[in-house]
Amino acid sequence: MDKPKPGNREPNPDRVVPRFLLIAFSCLLLISVVAGVIFYYYQKQMMNHTIREQGRGILSSYVSQTRDSIEKGQRKTFQLVMDNIAQLEGVTATTLYPREGLMNYRSGTVTVGLPFVHSQPAGFVSTNLVLYEKTRGMFLRKDWHLAGRFDSAAGQIHLAKVQDKDCAECHYVLDKNLRFNKQNRAEMLDAREAHFYERIPVEDKCTVCHTYWQTGETAGVLGVTIDKAAFLQQTADSTRQLIYILLANATVVLLVTYLIATMYRRILITRRQLADKSDRLAGLLNNSGQGFLSFGPDLAVEPEYSRECLTFFGKEVAGASVAALLFPEDKEERDRFGANIERIVQTADEFQRDILLSLMPKELFLNDRYLDIAYRLLGAERLMLIITDITEQRRLEARVAEEQTHLRFIVAAVTESAELFEVLDDYRNFAENTLPRLLAAPDEELAAGLAEIYRQVHTFKGLFGQLEFFHLPRCLHQYESALNRLRRDLAKQQPDRGVLEKEQALADQALAQELAVLRETLGDSFFARRGHLSLTPEQTEMLERLADRLLQGGPGLDSEETREMLRRIKRLRYVSLSELLSGHAKAAVRLAERLEKELAPVEVEDHGVRVAPEIYGPFTKSLIHLFRNAVDHGLESPEERLEQGKEEEGHLRCRTFLEDEQIVVEIDDDGRGLDLEALRRKGVATGLFTPEQGAALDEATLRLLIFKDEFSTKEEVSELSGRGVGLAAVRMETERLGGRIEVDSTLGQGTRFRFILPYLEALKDSQTGKKATGS
Repeated sequence: MDKPKPGNREPNPDRVVPRFLLIAFSCLLLISVVAGVIFYYYQKQMMNHTIREQGRGILSSYVSQTRDSIEKGQRKTFQLVMDNIAQLEGVTATTLYPREGLMNYRSGTVTVGLPFVHSQPAGFVSTNLVLYEKTRGMFLRKDWHLAGRFDSAAGQIHLAKVQDKDCAECHYVLDKNLRFNKQNRAEMLDAREAHFYERIPVEDKCTVCHTYWQTGETAGVLGVTIDKAAFLQQTADSTRQLIYILLANATVVLLVTYLIATMYRRILITRRQLADKSDRLAGLLNNSGQGFLSFGPDLAVEPEYSRECLTFFGKEVAGASVAALLFPEDKEERDRFGANIERIVQTADEFQRDILLSLMPKELFLNDRYLDIAYRLLGAERLMLIITDITEQRRLEARVAEEQTHLRFIVAAVTESAELFEVLDDYRNFAENTLPRLLAAPDEELAAGLAEIYRQVHTFKGLFGQLEFFHLPRCLHQYESALNRLRRDLAKQQPDRGVLEKEQALADQALAQELAVLRETLGDSFFARRGHLSLTPEQTEMLERLADRLLQGGPGLDSEETREMLRRIKRLRYVSLSELLSGHAKAAVRLAERLEKELAPVEVEDHGVRVAPEIYGPFTKSLIHLFRNAVDHGLESPEERLEQGKEEEGHLRCRTFLEDEQIVVEIDDDGRGLDLEALRRKGVATGLFTPEQGAALDEATLRLLIFKDEFSTKEEVSELSGRGVGLAAVRMETERLGGRIEVDSTLGQGTRFRFILPYLEALKDSQTGKKATGS
């Protein structure tokens, strides 16, 4: 598995909780400070805004209610308004500063003619209070209507008295730093109080006491003072509430942080445990000698895979297409693999998924290695491949298979020694006599000679294959290919006859190698015993009786008993017809195993038909092609047979019997049967007949098409079949004996071949008997 990259170190679980709390506390502290500062300035701004709004509103009401009374000198009305405004919540003072700026009026305190002065500890002193009470506020200063306060006689006396002393030392005066705006307003906010002022201009001349005032001059300044304590208290309360909220939130955040940190600590501990287990598992997987990888529907290999995958595929596999890795040179297989994976992922039925998985490729040859592929489902949409290098296993199996091939070859040679030596004799006769004779034929006879060589080589290939030869059948297959090329090019150019001599030499060399294996294993004595005749006890007793008769002068040779003995002695070398066919039956079973088909032991029914091997041997040898075709062409795979409602095992039967003084050989199977329409199409395609002629052919004629030269229903040529020569050889041997062939077949159920041959021994015996009677 992939290892974590250096530098991706996880934190220490024991330090996680303190670190999380410290970080959370620092963040909360920073947020709280920033929030507090922002809230403080916001509250201050809001408080000042509220104070200004309230102060300006009160001042506006104050001005509107007192404007007329000030201008007309209605002190009592003015004083009442001042007192009423002063009663408002938060208002601590209402004041009037005349045009000279000395405070004349303050809520709750009355002055008549003189401004307020400092006094300790009372604060305000008005010397005209008694006068005001006596006159009920109606006292008028007679010297004011002609001049201002400092311009009047009394004012001049007072200035002389204070000797230019600053008024602010004794009187409450208007702050000289005030700056009035265009609306004649000014304000001043200090720590505890807020002061708001409005300058009152003279709009009309005063006709009562201030006739010297001009319109537009300042008559005085009205002031309102508001206590900020309530607002400060409200701000303090809001700040405390904010602090409480921040503390509550901080507590919750710290608690949640602690829980998260605790959970994260557990996660880290679990991850560390999982990482340790993963490392141990990765160590096992990386050293198991197997490749492990996973992928999803997109076929992209996931990052986690075992190190052995790099060895198998020779490159980095993460992100690569698993189909491209398994089939780098075969696009068709890649597409098929992807389509099958998509079907597996989309199939909800578990049983069907298992079936589809069982049909996926199980073994590949990739990068000079044999790889075994196993599939595992990981959830609904992911699969895992388990890849095992079985190269050594396959090599060992190949060696074992080679040894088993040698063993089967030796066993076949021992158990079928008579047939072996017979085939060897025929082959040597072909190589030493027939082949040179046919090759030496004139050019105009060469085509027929090549056809004969072709048939004989094809027959020898089947016979040697039946006897478990392992090199020679392959050489003979190449021999056939060379013959096929020569026959095809015969019309274009003169063939090179040396090619056949070369192929024959290669076949002879392969035969010598395989006979050397027999000689090494069985010794020279095995070859020295060839041709010995084995007699049954009954045959031995018959010979002994015949010898006694001849020695003792018994019945003459012309007696019927003696002639019967001689006829039986003559037939000592005859063999059972089923014995000639038994080797084919064994070869058919072996061939079925090779093709991974199920074939029950072949049944050979023997009804005592014995024949001369030199007469019927070529025919029985040619039947090897029929047995091989029945297995290769006719017999279905076990899966196909189950789908068609048949048994997994196929059946092949052979019967030999006499019927009306004729030999009948029946061979039938329960395989696919002959597709007559396919035969008709093949005949038209190969030019045997036109479509109209083909449509007119009856079923019996169509079935016999398979015995035509170079006619085969198989599209591809293999070492087993496909050249259209084997059954043609069977037909030729049947016709050589004067026999005929009947074929009965049902599509999907099987085929029966029936060979009807003259019983030449019976014919000879009858002719011999007639001659004896006539004599």
